[in-house]
Amino acid sequence: MSPSSTGALAGKFNSEQIGWLEKARVFARGITQAEVIASDKENVFRRDLFEKACSPEFGLGSLPFPTTYGGSGGDYVSFSLVNEEFGRRCVPIMSSLGVHVLSQEPIYRFGNDEQKNKYLMAATSGKMLAAFGLTEPNAGSDTAAIETSAKIDAAGNYVLNGTKTFITSGASADFYIVMARLLDSTDGAKPESGRKSGQITAFIVERNFAGFAIGQKFDMLGMRGYSTCEIVFNDCLVPKENLLGAHGEGRKVALSSLAKGRVTIAAQCVGWAQGALDACLESLQRNYRDGIISADAGGMAAKLGDLAVQTEAARVLTFQAARLIDAKEPSVTVAAMAKTMASDVAMKVSTEAMNVLGMDGLNPELLIERIFRDAKAGQIYEGTNQIQRMLIARDLLK
Repeated sequence: MSPSSTGALAGKFNSEQIGWLEKARVFARGITQAEVIASDKENVFRRDLFEKACSPEFGLGSLPFPTTYGGSGGDYVSFSLVNEEFGRRCVPIMSSLGVHVLSQEPIYRFGNDEQKNKYLMAATSGKMLAAFGLTEPNAGSDTAAIETSAKIDAAGNYVLNGTKTFITSGASADFYIVMARLLDSTDGAKPESGRKSGQITAFIVERNFAGFAIGQKFDMLGMRGYSTCEIVFNDCLVPKENLLGAHGEGRKVALSSLAKGRVTIAAQCVGWAQGALDACLESLQRNYRDGIISADAGGMAAKLGDLAVQTEAARVLTFQAARLIDAKEPSVTVAAMAKTMASDVAMKVSTEAMNVLGMDGLNPELLIERIFRDAKAGQIYEGTNQIQRMLIARDLLK
């Protein structure tokens, strides 16, 4: 089911969902190939494109949320269709838009009315860009290893210390959903048995808060153009009004959002796989017409058929996970399966596409080599595939 034809989607998605896909296609067509390549080469975040995607014309910055507080009233199937399309075309703001939506989720679920009015209305319109502060130098997929600390001062506000790393949109965001260990007065001593003390708690941190700083910026192999960096808290003063949820609910806040975020990543990965396959087929068909190569040579047809099967299987699993979210029956396990399978398939398809095309596969205009680099990141971020497999096995063994 290549998403290239709207007619092919009839019966699989309803008219509203296909309408969101068409909006994504219109948006993507407005970005030139030169801009797509430049975003990767220059590693610069396109704030203008982000604001355009959030504008009333497109409404993509709040797509899967209710119309209250500025949401667009769409569903996760629609958001997955948008992300697949953006992945297929390597739209420069794809990952930042996904994280932006991911970061609104905990405010919708755990925020109070004041927080929703202040942050969601600005986020949905694109006036504020949101990011998610979970990963640390010594705490990646394991949220229990978080070391960033928070203490309550005499006025009842919070003082944060620590570093978050590999934060998508980190250098450009206006506010961050941050997880930290809330320490009490007895937590000065080193905990026994290597355990971390303190309750993991969630906060909304603005970039203009005293003690907040942008740290190292990363010039990475893949996932470029997303302002990925460290964010540093040096006695960062967070008003008590910016506590998100209750003390000790940080892991609950994080994991509830990440489960949906993994479906978003899965959709992006399906788009990468489809984009690499499309580019490979287009190149082979052009060469075949020119009499240069036969698509059947050396078992190539069977290999391409296998890649198409794997891409479609990843797509079906991804949209199953999205439909479970829309049915109010989200499954952390199915989301983990979708993210794992789709990212592995994106890596496999882009690798094989370059093997088939040889040096042509390294042509930036085909986007295959960029997809290859991005797909590797897809296997790692928001929970490595090794961790996802452990979570799946743990659920099976319950």
